[in-house]
Amino acid sequence: MANRSYEDLLEPRRNDFNIWLWSTRALNTQVAVKMRPRPNPDDHKLAVLNSLKISEIIEQIGAKSNMDRKAIERQLMLILDEVGYTKSLKVIRYLSYILSKLLLKVCSGVYVNYQGLLKIKSTMGNCPVIFVPSHRSYADFVIFSYVFFHYDIEIPAIAAGMDFQGMTGVGEMLRNTGAFFMRRSYGDDSLYWAAFKEYVHQLVCKGDLPVEFFIEGTRSRSNKSMVPKYGLINMILKSYFLSQVPDILFVPVSVNYDRLIEENLFSFELLGIPKPRESTSGFFRSWKLVKESFGSIYFHFGDPISTREFFEDKFDRSKHSLGPIHLHEINEEEKRLIPHLAYEIVRRQQISSVVSYFNLIALILNNNITRGQEFTGMEELAQEIRILRGTFRCWGATIFEQDIHSAIKDSLKVHQNLITVGENGKIGLVTNQISMGAVDARKLKGHSLSEATISYSVPFMMLQIYANPVLHYFIDGALIVVALRSTGRLNEDDLFKHFRNLRAIFSFEFVLLETWYKTYFEEALHRLSSQKIIARRNEQYEIFENNYFEEVLISSIQPFILSYYVVAEILQTLPEVVEEKLVLASAQKLLEEAISERKIFIHPYAMSLDTLGNCLSTLVRMGAAVKRRREGRVMLSINRESIGGLKSDLETYLPSFQVIKSFDIFVHIKSKL
Repeated sequence: MANRSYEDLLEPRRNDFNIWLWSTRALNTQVAVKMRPRPNPDDHKLAVLNSLKISEIIEQIGAKSNMDRKAIERQLMLILDEVGYTKSLKVIRYLSYILSKLLLKVCSGVYVNYQGLLKIKSTMGNCPVIFVPSHRSYADFVIFSYVFFHYDIEIPAIAAGMDFQGMTGVGEMLRNTGAFFMRRSYGDDSLYWAAFKEYVHQLVCKGDLPVEFFIEGTRSRSNKSMVPKYGLINMILKSYFLSQVPDILFVPVSVNYDRLIEENLFSFELLGIPKPRESTSGFFRSWKLVKESFGSIYFHFGDPISTREFFEDKFDRSKHSLGPIHLHEINEEEKRLIPHLAYEIVRRQQISSVVSYFNLIALILNNNITRGQEFTGMEELAQEIRILRGTFRCWGATIFEQDIHSAIKDSLKVHQNLITVGENGKIGLVTNQISMGAVDARKLKGHSLSEATISYSVPFMMLQIYANPVLHYFIDGALIVVALRSTGRLNEDDLFKHFRNLRAIFSFEFVLLETWYKTYFEEALHRLSSQKIIARRNEQYEIFENNYFEEVLISSIQPFILSYYVVAEILQTLPEVVEEKLVLASAQKLLEEAISERKIFIHPYAMSLDTLGNCLSTLVRMGAAVKRRREGRVMLSINRESIGGLKSDLETYLPSFQVIKSFDIFVHIKSKL
């Protein structure tokens, strides 16, 4: 897609004589639903307090605890003050000015597919509009609102975690720009849970603002899409299921960064070193980053999903027409439909994501390092980018176009903390430049990795973070290639069985609804055939030839297969009832020992707790493990027979790694057990 499809909204600010004049301009913002009079933040709190649903819950709590109604109502108002958003135009204007200055200093551009956004803006006014961006950085919150301020769209009511609310000054600033806060857990506080649900219900039914929430629930440390959470989308859809609104528009938004502010932090977290608690002092310490360059940020607003059209005749809303409406809840039939919408939102976020040239560079360097080639020349890198760029286009990716040599130069400047250029012009990864220092072992989420291991691993973790966002484009092709390289020639039915098995194993790693497996398999089969990576002869498929892209496909999935294989091996040696943390620590310990010997290259991303945790989630979903919480610890009950089946499945696909001369990895891993 050409760059003319995107508008750099920093460009006008670069040419402004006085940015403050722009920040204080007269506003005529577009709302989600036109109402007269417009509701204000306090109206929503009062609506919750006076709702029949909450009134009944207050009576129930009073009867159970023998509390006075007025006392419970005071407690409720404290909860609503904790949860509810406010709006201060003065704060919004000041922030727009500060953000303009900051973004001009650290970013080369903030690009938006403005035609897509203006199309959405033109349809707003008649029903609730829910913006659902991908969540890759804390910067998503403020920059997303900045985009809305730029285009004269009312800044949404934004669902935010309580982490921010406790930050002196920062929490109140976010609240004044529309953030409403939710606890990560509420225990047995039924009043809080009921109040929060009713508050969201009021925002959707009786509010005129758009609503913004992150369907993944938290930032993705891996920079990949995560399995969607259903809590907030359940609350939002209740208004539609109960016929209280005619429709709800969900707008998937993809947010991509040339360089993430949290890249170091995420790499440490993936290795098991916990993030520091959000604090105001930490927020101001992060301002030292304004001396660095972070490249561009890309926003792509996808076509809105009409709830009415999406669900069509899949259920009967008239079932909720009998009896008082406040007594109705979403029924089981409706709950079963929600995952389809949630996964569709994630899918549309993925297909509208913008691929930068550094994503391609990260993929290339990862492949080269896996093959044992630590450095690459500038011209060789440019040629490999050309190959991948054409291939990615065929797989449906949106490439943010630039001259290749200019893009390489810009990428090396933005990522000079990660990429090194030698005197001979060879490009490689920095080594041993990042140190975490002493860490309290009690706070570690996995194994107590040595400082040497952490220092060695962090650059690889960071590099993989930038390769990960593009994996969803060709993961289906990679799984097919791995299956064929491992088993030889297969007919289409048998090949699909292998594909379906691998897709199920990596269901938490590469998000896709199971009912879509067949469609994605057929599309990948067609693309691999058209690019002559596989061929069909006598009703059977086989690898056409060992080419560059096949190598990239296999090397890109190698750390994930290795992680899952190690977990399966480790679980064969541990007790049948084991603490989850011990499994994670044991897998990391084994991999650290194998990596530290430096006999062969083992990608440190195999130690990612995100991936190891996804493997355990897969085992629970497959029935190979049962997860329970006991005395504050997460325990796993293991089914050894099922674990053995997973191990056997993964061993089937190991021979594919001979293509990149790394098959000895698994011999080496076995020797460590």
